[in-house]
Amino acid sequence: MSKGSKDPMSAPEGAARRVFDVGIDEKMPLREAILMGLQNVFVMAGIFVFPGIMGKSFNLSPDVVAYLYCVSFVGCGVTTVLMCSCFGRMPLVAGSYAGVFAAILTLGHLPNANLGTALGSLMAASLAWCVLSIPIRGISVVSLVAKYVRTPVISGVIIMLVMMQIADLALPHWLGRPHDPTFPLINFGAGLVTAVVLMCLIVSKRPIVKRLSLLISLMAGTALFEVLHPIDFTVVLESPWFVMPKLFPFGLSFNPEFCLIFFVILVAINIQTMTLMGVVAEWAHEDMPPARLSMGVFSMMLGSAIAAAIGSFSNIPYPANVAILRSTRVASRQVGLASGIILILMGFCTKVDYIFVILPVPILAAAATVLFGAVFVHAIEMLVDVEWDNRSVTITGFALMAGFGTLFLEREVLATMPFLLSLLLRQPIIIGVVSLLVLEVVLPGRKKAPTHRPEPVPAGNNADRDATQTSHDQPVAGHVA
Repeated sequence: MSKGSKDPMSAPEGAARRVFDVGIDEKMPLREAILMGLQNVFVMAGIFVFPGIMGKSFNLSPDVVAYLYCVSFVGCGVTTVLMCSCFGRMPLVAGSYAGVFAAILTLGHLPNANLGTALGSLMAASLAWCVLSIPIRGISVVSLVAKYVRTPVISGVIIMLVMMQIADLALPHWLGRPHDPTFPLINFGAGLVTAVVLMCLIVSKRPIVKRLSLLISLMAGTALFEVLHPIDFTVVLESPWFVMPKLFPFGLSFNPEFCLIFFVILVAINIQTMTLMGVVAEWAHEDMPPARLSMGVFSMMLGSAIAAAIGSFSNIPYPANVAILRSTRVASRQVGLASGIILILMGFCTKVDYIFVILPVPILAAAATVLFGAVFVHAIEMLVDVEWDNRSVTITGFALMAGFGTLFLEREVLATMPFLLSLLLRQPIIIGVVSLLVLEVVLPGRKKAPTHRPEPVPAGNNADRDATQTSHDQPVAGHVA
């Protein structure tokens, strides 16, 4: 099999390097599973940020903001449990998606609209994707789309775009802003300790140290930060103990245009879900058929609908948690399930939520810098397996730059465009992948696999016949979609 024919959604053969010490369906000691599940929560940056931003944007009371934290954790936990134990059965941890969050903020402020309309429309769009992801005789609409993300080029491009989209959560938040009292020395110093400790523990030969590397490094960085600048626990003491989720807390209404907008934006979640499922399956040497990809998307979309119903946002598999799988070499679904249960329990206890909220952002960002970098390098590894020609280099290069470019569009430019287009131009994954697929189809010079039949082989010469058949079944190198 040539380099260009590697399929990241199927289990590698031969002497492929094993990434995990503990496989997807292998069990873990309960204590280790809980500790590793806990450290998954620390890298979910959006879950600690989005509720507060929404509260300020809509002038919500502190009690309502506390409720948003509650349902954000519960929504992420429920989606993670669905993914790890019910449908896709993969060790992916779900966190709040910035693209949907931005759309909710925009749509909720439009005339004749409110949070109830935005969240109701999001729920409807999520349920529509649930229907499209249900396999009938092993085939669904989502499974038909899945074949287009089964090549190293598509998967590598998606991962690169995702990492670039969330790169601002790394070094910029590590250094902080000039008005921060700890800027820049304390932020940089405590973050540097976190990053160095994390990297040292990741390369450790002791499995237990490697598995708890993130938790230990965060404790080290936080301890130094506390010595240099004491952390204020007042918000924890003043917060309520328990908050119960409510059904449609902001009311329930629908807008067809909003439903269409969310339906399109959710494409990014579905693409990232299928890509990360394929990546983890490749690392674990496990097959990933289209029907399983469909059920993974189903779990994400069902979790999105449930989250919207209780007042939260759509969730997406977090690349940082995938990076933890690789750094700890543990892919057990039991760890992901523990993360989901911890998130649900945290959602009901607001004081626990705020303990995570007051953790120094530079510490979390420094750890994210290490983890995001590991995932980005894996995307490069995937692209190395491709045999490049001028056409594939041109197509992939354009798609990457178009996707990266969306991150730098000025607000004034977006304000001059139709509303739906302005939202789509804020989605690097959608712009990059659509560019890649369209150019692969329309750009001249597309290679096609030979269609002629192999020459007859004398009976009994099975080796020659097999070799001839293999040569004609070989996919064309550099073929993107």
